[in-house]
Amino acid sequence: MKAVTLLLAAATFAVQANHEHGESHGAHEHGHGHLNFVVDGDQLMIELQAPAADLVGFEHAARSDEEKVQYAKAVARLQQPDALFRFDPAAGCKLTQQELQAAKEEHDHDHYHDKADADQDEHHHDEAGHADLGAMYTYTCAAPAKLSGLEASLFSVYPSLEKLSVQGILPAGQTAAELTPSANKLSW
Repeated sequence: MKAVTLLLAAATFAVQANHEHGESHGAHEHGHGHLNFVVDGDQLMIELQAPAADLVGFEHAARSDEEKVQYAKAVARLQQPDALFRFDPAAGCKLTQQELQAAKEEHDHDHYHDKADADQDEHHHDEAGHADLGAMYTYTCAAPAKLSGLEASLFSVYPSLEKLSVQGILPAGQTAAELTPSANKLSW
């Protein structure tokens, strides 16, 4: 049942994202990422999406050895969500699953990769256009009632990221916020 709820929530976010692409010319805006999350029972699912320029430093396929190293470092950072997000330790949230996500140009379909596929970067970006990069993280929380917010510590990891548009689905309803380096905490 929880998996169905999480999938429905993810689908809702996808519809919202597609709706934004259709209405806004600024859907892909450097310095501006998107964070979606769902709390359902003892599960917390977080989806992070941001321009590759902010997470990697460029949006094209890695060409030089230096760019390949830079891309590998960006992937490694995405595989360490404890450096990106903080929760109340009393909630006892443990990472149980993660998927890296590399999107092609705007309006193309997203392509998901397992952690095992993360090192294969040949097809992660189109040669031109705006590329996004992100990840989905699933946590299981031992004391979900003590999960009362999150801190987006990723601003110190990705200094060119200036804001995160946040949408969340909680047991008590929905929430939305905009987080910045100086206001990086969301409570519920």
